[in-house]
Amino acid sequence: MKKWLGMSLATLLAVSCTQNGYKVTYTTDNDSVEKVYLYAQATGELLDSADCKDGVAVIDGEMELPVFAVLIPQQAKTTVKLVVDNEPVEVVNKADVIEVIGSELNEKYRVVVSKIDEIGKKSQELMEKAQTIAMEHGGRLPDSISAELSAKYYELMNEKVAYIKESIEQHKEDLISAGLIAIYNSQLDIKEVEEFLKDYKFSNHPILTKVKEYIQALKRKEVGADFVDFTMNDMEGTPRKLSDYVGKGNYVLVDFWASWCGPCRREMPNVKAAYDQFHPKGFEIVGISLDNDKEAWAKATEQMGITWPQMSDLKGWECEAVDLYGIRGIPATILFGPDGKVVAANLRAEALQKKLEEVYQ
Repeated sequence: MKKWLGMSLATLLAVSCTQNGYKVTYTTDNDSVEKVYLYAQATGELLDSADCKDGVAVIDGEMELPVFAVLIPQQAKTTVKLVVDNEPVEVVNKADVIEVIGSELNEKYRVVVSKIDEIGKKSQELMEKAQTIAMEHGGRLPDSISAELSAKYYELMNEKVAYIKESIEQHKEDLISAGLIAIYNSQLDIKEVEEFLKDYKFSNHPILTKVKEYIQALKRKEVGADFVDFTMNDMEGTPRKLSDYVGKGNYVLVDFWASWCGPCRREMPNVKAAYDQFHPKGFEIVGISLDNDKEAWAKATEQMGITWPQMSDLKGWECEAVDLYGIRGIPATILFGPDGKVVAANLRAEALQKKLEEVYQ
């Protein structure tokens, strides 16, 4: 189950961030629009809002600029992606046509966004088509149609990623590349991103801080990496360290899961089977729950027969270990060796069984 990333991860966009005044004027011929909201595109954070009167809304104030943003008119189907900087920006939305008038950076960004949105619209239409056909067949897509639509969908996704990568290369002399990496890094090859940043003139810009932290987090899961410790409470409320279990002479699987995660529940019988088979040989598991509700966490462990140690800070996706180990979807696992070094990551089902058979042969 994927972490909502809003779809990925920082909001700043200047060579050096400065506290400057901004002004975004929204004009529309849609009488139903009563309020306009401005969100940070990368994080989903609400930045500001304004009432829309007589078809005009003005959002202004001061914050660190520039910012990649999404302007969302209430009761309107259209959203507008733009760059908010210290030059006034006008968004004109009339007769279902949108025009963003602002800085040169906005114009560059508009060209890139229009193509990405065009691909996104095609993929949305494809999903709607799939839903319609499924309803006509009792809620299930026929296999032949499912295969056809899936192939077209992945073709569009590949086209989108290819275009984003192309745009990053084309804008390596300006900040558009930094913005694209910050927003879409979850869809990119992170190794390629790391390589690009080595020579990118804005690689130390704050917009890329979260991306660089994620790159470092992934290194903590690489084979041979030493475990990094953290502390959370067990189900009884007693503080436990990862080092209470890892690096003590046994193979230990750290399993990231949650009671509300359907894929986690479907995978748990495989995890339990591995535990039952290899625990007599010293194999251990430590569950890291991304739950917010302690009762739900406890109930799920009982329902699924989980008997191995559990840890959680009950902060959901804000869990410290999530950022520490670059977890973006669950279930997720890391297998540590007797010496506390990473043996493998993201082992599931047959892959988990095969790896344990290998280390315990």
